[in-house]
Amino acid sequence: MTFIPHTPAQRAQMLAAIGVDDIEQLLDTIPAALRLRRDLAVPAAQGEVELAGELQELLVVNQFIPPRRVFAGGGLYPHHVPAVVDELSHRGEFYTAYTPYQPEISQGMLQCIYEFQSYICLLTGMEISNASGYDGGTTLADAVQMALASHRGQRRRLIFAPHVDPQYREVVATYNIGMEMDLQQLAPVEGEFTSADRLNELLDDDTAAVVFQYPDCLGYLDDELEMLIGEVHRREALAIVLFYPFAAGLLKTPGELGADIVCGEAQCLGNYMGFGGPLLGFLACTAKLVRVLPGRLIGRTICERDGQPGAGFVMTLQAREQHIRRAKATSNICSNEALLALRACLYMGSVGRAGFTQLAALCHSNACLARERLLQIGGLSDFYANRQFFNEFTLKFPPGKRDLAYDHALSCGMLAGIKPDARDLPDLDDALTFAFTEVHCEDDIQALVNCLKEEL
Repeated sequence: MTFIPHTPAQRAQMLAAIGVDDIEQLLDTIPAALRLRRDLAVPAAQGEVELAGELQELLVVNQFIPPRRVFAGGGLYPHHVPAVVDELSHRGEFYTAYTPYQPEISQGMLQCIYEFQSYICLLTGMEISNASGYDGGTTLADAVQMALASHRGQRRRLIFAPHVDPQYREVVATYNIGMEMDLQQLAPVEGEFTSADRLNELLDDDTAAVVFQYPDCLGYLDDELEMLIGEVHRREALAIVLFYPFAAGLLKTPGELGADIVCGEAQCLGNYMGFGGPLLGFLACTAKLVRVLPGRLIGRTICERDGQPGAGFVMTLQAREQHIRRAKATSNICSNEALLALRACLYMGSVGRAGFTQLAALCHSNACLARERLLQIGGLSDFYANRQFFNEFTLKFPPGKRDLAYDHALSCGMLAGIKPDARDLPDLDDALTFAFTEVHCEDDIQALVNCLKEEL
């Protein structure tokens, strides 16, 4: 118990006050079989210099792959972060800011969130955005709960279109524990995307929403997405679109395609991959769904005299269990990712509309170049031939060669894509999904090609 910062006399005084002889008596309620009875193997204390040296030795054992040698995506992407984002977001007033429980005196933070919401609305084509969420998976789960709430619990079926990220589906399934939603997966058919006929076989009057991913988790675009969303609306269900926001630089926004709710991961906007976190979810919707939108919503005041936007920002709406009855709350997550949302806001403001489009075009052109050169390697083939993609695509390897090539790339200091989940299609057992962004150049792409050639 030496870690307790009290003297023996102080501990004895506190134990006497509560009527026990020693600290061990406080643990009597824990079953004996669960209590640790041996000494922990904790090394002896070291000075700061010695400890820093030992940690450095441990760090060099790790394999570090620079962003230019990361050819994997799946939700996290190695985009360049302008220096201004780090410089401004590390200011103390932003870096140490906490939840604005007295929002009217946190005008600077409220303005940042308001600007973030505005940017997300532009990227998604939606009318309303909340102040952000924890990550893409939890915002999809929140979107599903929004769909349930919008139907007042009268519809209980949720349909996933083919190739919605399996990890995101698992998050929704976890949220569904105790909710008794009927989760349906529209299984993909080899060589084809979603068809209206197959979708209509599952759509019925109990369907609350259909979830689409755009681009999907293999990187491809469904040319008939707008038509499919129309089919969903025809059955008076909602269309939820899981969206990679960088694609808005070149593609139609989900709002233009008719989506009701748009969600996803915004790590790509000014935030680092960080070995998988922290992340930044976004959630936007049409105005008619604002009353079921979870989290915070920041608004701007209107001057009563002339009707022009005012200088003040206010906490307009909070559908959180801290403020309303828990049974009516659409989300019980207590905070948004304000600092990461600020970084996204700084990023979008610094690159601007034209710069964002140029960066998206670089992502796409690098992916096109990489696909062309990779397909020149004997034995590799496109998983979906003649399908459009943005910056990711999936290639099939000869049987038994995928893992060998992947491991060889690691030994060469590069991450050669990700291994897609094979639960949807068996052929994914021999596939890799590659992703490319503006940080990659022709030399990086050729290095990947040369590396894979050595194993194929």
